[in-house]
Order: sequence, then C-alpha cells, then structure tokens
Amino acid sequence: MKPVIAKYLRISDEDIDLDGIVKNESNSVGNQRALLDDFISITPDFVNYEVVEYLDDGRTGTNFSRPGIQKLLEFAKEGKIQCIVVKDLTRFGRNFLEVGDFLEQKFPAWGVRFISLGDMYDSATLAHGATGGINMAFRGLIAQMYSQDLSDKVRSNKDAASRSGKIVTSIPTYGYDVDDGDRHKFVINPNEASVVQKIYALYEQGVKIAKITRILNAENITTPQESKKAKGYTAKWGRGIVWHKGAISTILRNEKYTGKWIYGKSRALEMGSKRAYPVPKSEWIVVDVAIPVIISQEQFDKVQILLNDSPNSKAPFVLERAMFARKIKCGNCGMGMVYHSLKSGRVYRCDMGTKSDKFDCQTGKIEEQAIYDAVLNSLQMIALLSKEEKARQLRISKGEADDRHVIHSKIRTAQIAIENINNEKMTLWEDFHNGAMSRESFQSKNDKFSEQIAQHEKNIARLESEAQTSKTISDDNNIAIERYNQLNGITELTKELVGEMVKEIRIHAPNHIEIDWIYSNPFTP
Repeated sequence: MKPVIAKYLRISDEDIDLDGIVKNESNSVGNQRALLDDFISITPDFVNYEVVEYLDDGRTGTNFSRPGIQKLLEFAKEGKIQCIVVKDLTRFGRNFLEVGDFLEQKFPAWGVRFISLGDMYDSATLAHGATGGINMAFRGLIAQMYSQDLSDKVRSNKDAASRSGKIVTSIPTYGYDVDDGDRHKFVINPNEASVVQKIYALYEQGVKIAKITRILNAENITTPQESKKAKGYTAKWGRGIVWHKGAISTILRNEKYTGKWIYGKSRALEMGSKRAYPVPKSEWIVVDVAIPVIISQEQFDKVQILLNDSPNSKAPFVLERAMFARKIKCGNCGMGMVYHSLKSGRVYRCDMGTKSDKFDCQTGKIEEQAIYDAVLNSLQMIALLSKEEKARQLRISKGEADDRHVIHSKIRTAQIAIENINNEKMTLWEDFHNGAMSRESFQSKNDKFSEQIAQHEKNIARLESEAQTSKTISDDNNIAIERYNQLNGITELTKELVGEMVKEIRIHAPNHIEIDWIYSNPFTP
C-alpha cells in the first residue's frame, strides 16, 4: 500500500470581502491547490505517494470544528495519512495553542510529517526530539491576534452593510432566495412564501401550532431544513424531515416577512465559538423596506398578540435544566425526544407520532431516572475495567520502556558510527588531494564508506519507526483508558459530566437504551 500525503486547503469568510471577492488572491483555493501540487510534483520524497485533498470552504481557522480538518485528523490518527502539507500555518489553524499541540505532540505521536510551505517548516528536518521552537510559537500567536483583529473588522463591515440594507447572510430566510443578480438582496421563493402565508392564515384563524404541524406533514410540505438541503445549503434549520412546533413558532415570530432586514440578534461568546448570547432588541440593526414583503405588518402584529396571549407562551423554559438535554434521541425516527417535567417525575417522550404518520414511533414515555441509572451503571463498569486495564499496562510499560531505551541506544551508536565514517571520508579526501592515493583507490574506498553510511541511516530509520510505533500505540490506547479510570468511585452524575462523556443516547424501548460515548469505549468488541 502506498504512503499517503494529504493536501489541506482552507478559505474562510474572513478571506472574502462583502462583494464576494477573495481579498488576498494567494489565499484562494485555486492558488493553494496549484502551489501544493507543484511542491509535491517536484519533491522526490513524494514520488510514490498517493495524493489526497481535504478542503474547508468558508470555515474559520480559529477552531478545529471544520468537517475537512476533522476527517483529515481522524485519518492521520488512524495511520492512514503519513504526511500533511499546507500553504501556510494559518490555513491549518489560527489558534496557536491548538496548532502547537498538533505540531509538538499529536503529529509526532501519530508518525505524521507536517509541512508548511510559507513558513518553511518541515517536521522531518527537525533534530530528533526537537520542535518548531519559539519562532513557530510567535508565528502562531501573531496569527491568533490577527484573527481577532480581522474578526472585529469583518463584524464592523457587516454591521455597516446591514445598516445600508444589504443582506450579509449566506443562507436566505425560509420563504426567500438570494437574488442571482445581487447576492445582497432577497427575492421571494413563491412555493415557500405560500407556505409561510398559509401558516399565518391558519394561526390567525385560531388553529393551534400543534395542529398546523400535523396539517403540513399530512400534505407532505417540504420542511425549511429539507428545502435548504435541496438548494445545496448544509446548515441546519429545524429537526429533520418533518415539521415541528419550533419551526412553526420561528416563522410566526420572524418579522423579516414584513419586509424588514434584521441583523445582529446574537453575538458569538468568543472568536471562533459556535455558542452565542442574545443581544438586546434595542441593539438590533433593523432596516425597513429592505426585502420583499410576504406578510403585512398588520397581520404580523395581530399574530404576535395571539402568540403572547397563548398559555404555552408563558410556560417556563426547562430544557437547559434537563440533565440529558439534546442528548436523547428516538431509536426509531432519530429525532430528539421531548423533555417533560411532570408531577410524577421527569420523562422523555418521542412526539413524532403526533406530528406525522411517517414514523411508527412509540408514544410511551421513559423516565429520566431510568436513563440516569443506565448511564451511571455503564460509566461505573467502564471505569472499573479501565482501572484493571491501566494496572495491566503499568506492568507492561516497564518492559516497553526498557525496549525503547535499547532502541535509542542503538540509534545513538549508529549516529556515532556515521560521524566516525564521515571523519574517515575527510581523511580519505585529504590523502587523495595531497596525491597520496590514486583516484581509483579513492573512489573505491569512498563508495564503500557511502554504502556504510547509507546502511546505518537505514537502520536508524527502522529503529526510529519501531520506537515511534510503540509510543503511538501506547498513546492512542491510553487516552480513553485514562479518562474513564479517573471516574473510578463515581456515585452520581452531573449535567457537566454528561456533557463531557455522552455524545448521544438512543431509546429503542424502555429496556433498550443505546449510549454513544464521546470517548470511545475501549472495551467494545
């Protein structure tokens, strides 16, 4: 099997101005690809390599929550990629702490060579055990400071554009499309607009939101999320292929349908974060008559009065208090199960059956306590097994340490031998230069010395590979083992612990609960 070299390309919204033009042409995807392709084609090291490419288009470099980089790192960790090459370090990432962790810890542990052309950085040229040093750290720090400054400027430019009535979002509001002739304008999507008008009309007539969802689902009307997917957008809106109350409520409360452009309702907690905080309404940017009208202001105001008078609008919001909020999924339809706080206790229930006939989901409920017990018992069992596994690894580790010590001793012996041979070659050259040796004799002995050096270098490469393989296997196995082992003696769960450890919980039946862990379960067959 051929070794693999991966090209990684990234362009973010910060690289593009408000007219959609790449500000620095050198950062365009085409330029990055051409530069990397040229480098690979002229580098002898990569003649027999398989070349693959990973791309993140429109993704920020301030964090690693990017689909392309996540897939790249997953394959690198699994040993499926031997080398990664980027145009410059900022394409890989702008958070210098995270980037440094990959360069100095993870990539060496995984046996991955990393090359940044613009920074003239190649991990293969570093001395054994060395890192990129303070120069790379400063580069990363400067990149992060630049990202913060750039983020502030982009936000300021978008705010200014919004105040002039320009649309600055990349995905249109349901009911609209982006104008083909001007990306800063919306045009009405007739099919979606008619659905919006139908929703307003039904609610104005006194039809409850729950019944509206059943009507739309019974008529097989495409949901906002599926509509966006059909247009090629990947961002999500809603919870799948069926209408639900949240989507209806969002449409009924969206004042954009009256022709107003509204921007700045929330802000990111920090640069690169997906979490946001709500901005007071007084600070929103609102521009009248900026987009086509779908709902009249009079009808919208009337609907708001009806919504505010609805008993459900005064119900307390309890989702964030739920320990397993956003973790519980129906094992049949895959949708999130709804949390209810009843007098008899807290329960989760799949309500897809009340919205659509597309799924034959159980309408029964499962108590939160049953989920709590299942998660806690599973964690206790995995923690106990991890404790036993760590003890077993400790017994083995001494032997592995001894093996690595022997390997490094052999490497040092070979390095000393190469130094000695190079000294002999220098003496050989001096003898030839002074006429004490014929050209034929010099050439013969010099070739033998070169062969000896090549053999020593080959042995060093093999020994370093053995040492690295041993370390990589140990590192990969220990990540999950170590974290689970820390939970030994756990007697209760907290919402924070559930958030850290549990990715998803699928309920197939009250007695059939499937847990998907964030840290892989090292004891799953």
